[in-house]
Amino acid sequence: MSSSLEKVVAQKKEAIEAVMDMFEKGAEVLASTVGELFPLCEAAAPVLKLALDNVHSKEVYYVKEQFLTVRNKLDVLSSQLEDIDGEIKKGKLDSQYFSVEENIRNQFRKYMDILEAKHQFKEVKTRLFLEHFAKTGGEKNLFVLYDALMGINSFGEPILEVVERYVVRNRRLLEDFCVRMKELFCLGLIALLGHCALTLQSPEEEQEKIQEWSQKIEEVESRMKTTIQSCVASFAEQAELDLQRILQEQGEETLQDTSQQILEFLVKKYDWVCWSVRLINHSGSTYRNLRAGKHFYHVAGRNWFEVLQVNNIDLVVSYSTHPQPVPRDCIQQLMEGQGKRGNAPEVVEVLEKQLCGFVVHAVSRHKEFAAAWSFPEDCHYWERHKNVAVCVHSE
Repeated sequence: MSSSLEKVVAQKKEAIEAVMDMFEKGAEVLASTVGELFPLCEAAAPVLKLALDNVHSKEVYYVKEQFLTVRNKLDVLSSQLEDIDGEIKKGKLDSQYFSVEENIRNQFRKYMDILEAKHQFKEVKTRLFLEHFAKTGGEKNLFVLYDALMGINSFGEPILEVVERYVVRNRRLLEDFCVRMKELFCLGLIALLGHCALTLQSPEEEQEKIQEWSQKIEEVESRMKTTIQSCVASFAEQAELDLQRILQEQGEETLQDTSQQILEFLVKKYDWVCWSVRLINHSGSTYRNLRAGKHFYHVAGRNWFEVLQVNNIDLVVSYSTHPQPVPRDCIQQLMEGQGKRGNAPEVVEVLEKQLCGFVVHAVSRHKEFAAAWSFPEDCHYWERHKNVAVCVHSE
């Protein structure tokens, strides 16, 4: 019996290593995976049986260490995740939800007590685990967590939607929350499948339980992936809303300081995107305003938006998720030739004819402006020419 169980655990080792590798790659990878975590949980039953048979193989030791690694990761709770927990508690949630994490953690701890116990204490630890599992609601905790994330039964709005709204579509915080929920599911499933190994009458019953929860976890992970993809897809729309608020709250900083602050905000929240920020001041002397003309800046291309007339400032923001090198020599030749004497709209018209797939923005030299960007050096052009300053980068 023990040798066949050891074989089962050994066969799962490669899949478990792949799971742990995902944990090491971080939240972006782990939050969007579907159906990859279950091999780790499935090892709970054979490992427990081997421990009760007093088998001390390197595979058993390895799996036990991975279980503890997941538990330790769950112990790391950032201040942002604490804030999210606080927001969830304000919602109209089933009160059972708030005891779920503690119950699951304690069930897992009691399960690990059996694995860690010396042979003469394993029987006592097993009894304590079974008693505690029943006393803390058993499998019900996993059902409550599943219902809360999926928004079914008494829960109403899915917790994922509550969290997405609270973090204002912050992809990284949403990913961190999803990973935390996956870690919690892992601990709960390890305890549940350990309990099944001790109480179910046949391997077929164990397999049915594995199939049931494997399907439920895939449903939850698919919902998480869809929520994150939606968050990523709407980043430009959300960034525009964010910047409207930031500009309205802005103090008396210089244009350059403000542009740098805006860039830092964008890079922190939307770190998978390259950003370029230009601020243009509407005010100025009558002479300079006359020289600048009515159309003192012009933009062409896709992947940009503007926030107009906030505190007499126009903000133009453009971006790329896959920046490409800019044909710097071509731009400079055009600006020394056809574009040399043109105003902003005329310069943009000249450049966009030659630069397919690029954002082009020209601003009159007679206006006060500032720029900041996070593009690689060879993928962004920002230069002051005779009549205009020009920004170019790939879409």
